Amino acid sequence: MELELQKERFEGYRPGTPLTLTDEETAETVVPDYAPDIARIVEVNACLLLRSRAVADGKLTASGSVKLTLLYLAEDAQGLRSMEYAIPFEQSASLPDGCEDAALEGRVCGAEARLLNPRKLFTRLSIEWRVTPYCRAVLTTCGEIAEQERYAIQMLCEKHEVSLIRSVGERNFTFAEELTLPGGRDAIGELLCSRVKLRVTEAKSLGSKVVLKGVACLSLLYTSESGRLCSYSEELPFSQILDGAPDEDGEASVSVALNLSDSEIHTAEGGDGRAVSVKLLLSAFLVLREQESVCCITDLYSTAYDLDAQMERVELWQAPEVTTVTESVREQFDTGTEVKCVLSADVCFGSVNVRQEGGRAILRAAATVSLLYLDESDAPLAQERRIDVTAEGAADGEAQACVENVCAGDITANVNSNGVELRFPVEFTLISATAPSCACLAGLSAEEAAGGCASSLVLRALQEGETLWDIAKQYRTTAEDILAANELTDGSALTVGRMLLIPRKR
Repeated sequence: MELELQKERFEGYRPGTPLTLTDEETAETVVPDYAPDIARIVEVNACLLLRSRAVADGKLTASGSVKLTLLYLAEDAQGLRSMEYAIPFEQSASLPDGCEDAALEGRVCGAEARLLNPRKLFTRLSIEWRVTPYCRAVLTTCGEIAEQERYAIQMLCEKHEVSLIRSVGERNFTFAEELTLPGGRDAIGELLCSRVKLRVTEAKSLGSKVVLKGVACLSLLYTSESGRLCSYSEELPFSQILDGAPDEDGEASVSVALNLSDSEIHTAEGGDGRAVSVKLLLSAFLVLREQESVCCITDLYSTAYDLDAQMERVELWQAPEVTTVTESVREQFDTGTEVKCVLSADVCFGSVNVRQEGGRAILRAAATVSLLYLDESDAPLAQERRIDVTAEGAADGEAQACVENVCAGDITANVNSNGVELRFPVEFTLISATAPSCACLAGLSAEEAAGGCASSLVLRALQEGETLWDIAKQYRTTAEDILAANELTDGSALTVGRMLLIPRKR
């Protein structure tokens, strides 16, 4: 006879294996008529703008552009000049069956521009994408049997904490701010270049909302009204309340992937050259997790019936363990000339490799370090260098480790007799994912036990590795009856070799 099981069903999402895609974009760009002929390219800065992302028919599609700012010296003009242009891109990726959404993060790993002639330039971009698919999934466990007492069933249950992804999705918002240069700074005559780097500092759920806090790290390069080259950096904090999971009332942990969709940075109109208007369009991919307690029947027997149990392995959904590994980097740029001042320094990262050895994860990231400075004659010069950054972190030998993100912290530039020394920390966000599982009851039937003669009382010793449950199951009795027969209150007094009276059920 089939017995009714009382099962719990948990619906959510399961993350698939992250995909890493690389893309190369090239373009030839004509210098606008209003701009002078280019004599020498000093530096090119790239900013990736992800403007659209969609999942349909098992495929992720995305489009946008890379906004580039070319810093150059003109043939018939003095001083550093800049030119903005954009290279569009489209990206697609096949997703696993059943995938309903996917997080997409992109970064420019390298940007190279060279002159074809004074009116035309060739640009090559290297872009890396990280795609994390999310598929609908159901976790089913069994912790109770409807007619347990009627069929004299004894159960061994295990309780586990599981992490359920309740909601995934993208939210768009706008951040606008106006900053004022400190009084000791030269006013802006012409804004040449701006850089924005985003960092999430806090994300938490409040009811059906998500409170997101972060920082937009803004770097400006400009010429003053007197024509002097100047640079300025400031961190702009932002806070935003976003829709989370309206159908869930429980408190959830939140992880966020931020992308820049568009940016408008310019000197404020009607100002004195000290006010800068900043407007950023951001997209946040939210992943909301909740902790749940589940109970699994891992073993059972009946003192009166013969049971036929069907067991299955149930994966216990777990949140990945996130750790930060920091490595300090020091890089010397030998300029061959006296450096008057450093205008800017930046680090961008390419591919990251992870190698696991025992309980350690060896991390290696390819990085491009760029430096823009003025020599003793106030001529703007730039250097670029490719380096490898290696670090080591702890990793469970049974877990699959990967790097979710790598970024550089604040860069310190020190001018010395040989050139410039850059110092900066590199932070690796290391993700370690495990997939533990346990046996759980999936189906059960019961039949009348076959009759037979058996001794009603057995005397035997507790053997190595045995538990009270093992003995009770073997003789189709209960742990409580064994304790009572031996005048014990609990099993803590049981030791290997102890003789036990075991009352058998007839």
